[in-house]
Amino acid sequence: MENLSQIQIKILTGLLFNPKSRFKELNTDKLSTDAFSYHIRTLAGGGFIVKNGTFYSLTTKGKMFAGKVDTETHTVEKQPKVSVILIPHKKFGKKEKYLVQQRTKEPYFGYWGFMTGKVKFGETLAQTAARELKEEAGIQGTVKLCYELHEMVYDKNTLEQLEDKFFHVLEVFDLCGEVVGSTREGVVKFVGVSEFKKLSPKYHNEQDIMDWFLKKDFGFKEEKYYIEKF
Repeated sequence: MENLSQIQIKILTGLLFNPKSRFKELNTDKLSTDAFSYHIRTLAGGGFIVKNGTFYSLTTKGKMFAGKVDTETHTVEKQPKVSVILIPHKKFGKKEKYLVQQRTKEPYFGYWGFMTGKVKFGETLAQTAARELKEEAGIQGTVKLCYELHEMVYDKNTLEQLEDKFFHVLEVFDLCGEVVGSTREGVVKFVGVSEFKKLSPKYHNEQDIMDWFLKKDFGFKEEKYYIEKF
């Protein structure tokens, strides 16, 4: 995220409502000419605004940034993360097994669950899934969307909100390639349903995710979780 001052953010939000504004019109805080010129030069130099004649307007970059700003407080809004949860599975003989991962980074260091990954800007869900599968397990597979989960996580004692995420829960089948046992992100292995229940520690909602998948309960989920350890 760009490190802009509140004055600079205020200039950008002002241009959202008045796409062509003069220097004086943008200086709503009545700063000295030298002080306000500094902020204008910073925004122009950063590619956020452009001057045409006596008028200033937002560039594409400026519009993209200003779209993330709360126009009342002139601060960048904190937004939920968008991620995927991958449920890869395959048969070993007659038994269906699921690929899980023990996380080896904070938060949730040492916890077991399905592999997850943030959706990068410009990626399709299939591309995110393929990238995460390759990076964290060394395999490929066919991906199918199962359901959406909006998860909000709170500290059980302080009630502080710790996480706000939208997960696309994806089934992965027809797996191919040799599974890499461990990477910097975690350790992976296949487990059956009964083994999955015994994994410890597991993420706060991991059993729910598995149960919804097994029951084919694929409606939209919106859940709040209160946890003791993060």
